Amino acid sequence: MKIQEFRNKMKQCKKDEVEKIAAELYKLLSKSQKETNADPMIEEIISTGTISARSKKKAPVIDFDTLKKQVNVFLQYVDYGYYYEPNRVVPKAKRSKWRFEVKNFIKMINEIPADSEHGAESSQLLRGIYKRLAQGCGYYTFPSEDPFQSVGIRQPEFYNMLVKRTFATGFTDENLKNMLEDATTVNIDRNSLHVELDAIYANSLPTSDLKYKAIGFIKEYVKHYEAELKEKKKYSHDKYQLKADIEEMCKTLLLISLSLCEPEDAITYYYKHVHDSNLEITLYKLLNMIDNYGDDKLWIRVYEDGLLKGIQPRSSFENRYHELKKNS
Repeated sequence: MKIQEFRNKMKQCKKDEVEKIAAELYKLLSKSQKETNADPMIEEIISTGTISARSKKKAPVIDFDTLKKQVNVFLQYVDYGYYYEPNRVVPKAKRSKWRFEVKNFIKMINEIPADSEHGAESSQLLRGIYKRLAQGCGYYTFPSEDPFQSVGIRQPEFYNMLVKRTFATGFTDENLKNMLEDATTVNIDRNSLHVELDAIYANSLPTSDLKYKAIGFIKEYVKHYEAELKEKKKYSHDKYQLKADIEEMCKTLLLISLSLCEPEDAITYYYKHVHDSNLEITLYKLLNMIDNYGDDKLWIRVYEDGLLKGIQPRSSFENRYHELKKNS
């Protein structure tokens, strides 16, 4: 019924009937709706006899329970392949509009303060969306080869948003490990570099204690992955993926160590655990990361160390080495 019809009916009710109807309607509201909208409005009516225009214009509160259910159903359907393969569960028209659904989920989640009652849980929902989009960068999951581009956000930007929300709830061991995995063990979109995610993670750790703790976790992961490598077939996809995960872990360890001004052990660790087809490629990757960090003295030391290892660097690096030596 329309609001005027409701008012007319309420005028016909006795006092105890009005109280009963109000109580039952109040029960239908979620906890967040009660605390944010209903309770302040009730207090305002009792104290002033009216509702201010500002209260009337207040944006509706997100019903977290409903949002949670919708996101979890979406994630489940993605896992079942319902947004890519023909099926009767998700209609074709809805499959083609999946990106609008995701955009709306991201918008609603970001409207929930990270440090609020539902902050941690909402961040987990955002993480679920991030992981499905990343999965879609390597496997057909959505009607798109670049899911992040489809929702209008680069993967590093999404990951940075996720990191900020997650760590706003605390730098727990679980949060540190989850964000480390989401930087190093995911598929990457076509417009980004994996090292961008590694750098975001390394730069998100505000204290030395957290950085050392993260380094400890990285070494645990690498040890575990290397044990798994021994069980995989020589040319299997799983073996390739584990090597890639180890490499990203080692890159992240180096970036964290650079921020601690303690790169030497990390460079030794990188040589030990990253196995390229030849050492020149390993040196190339190391020098590129150090170059991006802007430490010319370290760059020279690593280059000269490579020469001592018998590595013949490519000509572009040889030219850069002589230029840096001259300027230093």
